Formats: sequence, C-alpha cells, structure tokens
Amino acid sequence: MEHHIRLHAVTAAIVVALGGAVSLVTSTAVAARAYTDRGRQAAREEQTITVKGSTRQRIMSDRAVWEIEVNGRGPTLRDAFDVLSKGTDRVRRFLDEMGFEDSEFELDAIDTCTHHARDAKGNETREVAEYELEREFTITTATVERVHRSAGRVTELIQEGVHVISYSPSYYYSKLPQLKIDLMAAASADARLRAEKIAASTGCSLGELRQARMGVLQITRPLSTEVSGYGMYDTSTIEKDIRAVVTATFGIVGG
Repeated sequence: MEHHIRLHAVTAAIVVALGGAVSLVTSTAVAARAYTDRGRQAAREEQTITVKGSTRQRIMSDRAVWEIEVNGRGPTLRDAFDVLSKGTDRVRRFLDEMGFEDSEFELDAIDTCTHHARDAKGNETREVAEYELEREFTITTATVERVHRSAGRVTELIQEGVHVISYSPSYYYSKLPQLKIDLMAAASADARLRAEKIAASTGCSLGELRQARMGVLQITRPLSTEVSGYGMYDTSTIEKDIRAVVTATFGIVGG
C-alpha cells in the first residue's frame, strides 16, 4: 500500500515537472515570436522614402503700385512752390488723360530741402542758393496694363518743363493664399509620382504618406531659375512664374 502511494506521488511529481517544462518552452516560443513580430513591424515602420515634388505656374499680376515724384526749385520758397504746383497740376491732368480715377492715387505732403551756397574752398555757407520742394503721387490700382503704359510716357512731361521722376512700378498678385493651397496639392501629387517610380524600381510598393512639408514660394520673372532660401517675390513684371516645392515622406511596403 505504501509502495503504491509513493509510486503515485513520484508519478505526479514527474507530470508536474513535465507540465512546467512544456509551459516554459511554450511561453518562451510565444515571447520569441512576439518579439520577432514586433521587430518586423518596427522594420516595416522604418521603411520610408523621402522625395521632393515641385510645380510651376504662370500668373498675371492683378495689382500695381506706382510712384511719381514731382520737383520744384527756385531761389525763394514761393518760386519753388509755384514750379511744384504747376508740375503737380500737370501730372494730375496726365493721370486723368490716361484714364485713372481720383480714388486710384494719393498725393503726399510736400517735402522741403534747402540748398546752401559754397565758398571758394567748397565749404557750405549760411547763404541759401535755392529751395527744392517735392511731392509724390502714389497710384494703387488693379489696372496693371494702364500703369505699364503710363509709366513709359509720364517722363515725356519733362519736355514741357515739368521736373518729374517716374519710379518703376511694382506688380503684385493678390490671390496667393488660395493659390498656395492648389500649388501644394500639385507638388504633393508630383512627389507621390516620383516616389512610386522609385519604389517600383526596387520591387516595392508605396505606402501611406507619413509627412509633407512645403517650402517657401519662389515668385520670379518668367523662365527665371533664381531661387532663395527665404523665398523670392519679384515685382518688376506683370507676368510671373511661381514655383512650389513639397518634401514628402512615404512608407514602403515589401522589399
């Protein structure tokens, strides 16, 4: 009887030991498989490709800012003012003749400069040689072509004795915020196309977009290749090229 009891006890111990060993092996295998799966998942997550996509579009300026300076000189303030006044009136008539509305331009305050005579050694004296007065017209308008035509003709008033200086007009595009969204979409599509071709050449397929970052806009003269790390905004021409670049990172599947 005692012999049987001892035999059962030994058998039970062996079964428990075997069960523990099997459980340990199973747990180790599961843990190893989970670790391997996590490693594969991490490797898949680390498989990415980063490319740059770009797009270029021609735009037409829809806003112009143009400045015209009128001068008047004379031995006295009154003489200088009379010359300035006549010149200002003539420029105002010129703008009217070119079709500009009064609401499209402003006339700044008069600036006064006193020029003193110099002695035989070239030193400035207290004697007044002449007075110089100047005023500026600032034209802001959506009629950019009219500004372009007028800027090339206003200096003809010099032949009439008007002391006038025409500064180069600046041309702007007022719808950049909306256009920027469209450009980003086009540049992103270009980036995806480039990434798909690169991935396909290595036997992989393109996964989801991980990150996209748009660079600064380059607004230049038509066909220009100029770029700047801070972006460019050329205002010298009515027609402009606007270029946008997007840096995109995609996941890679396979390989």
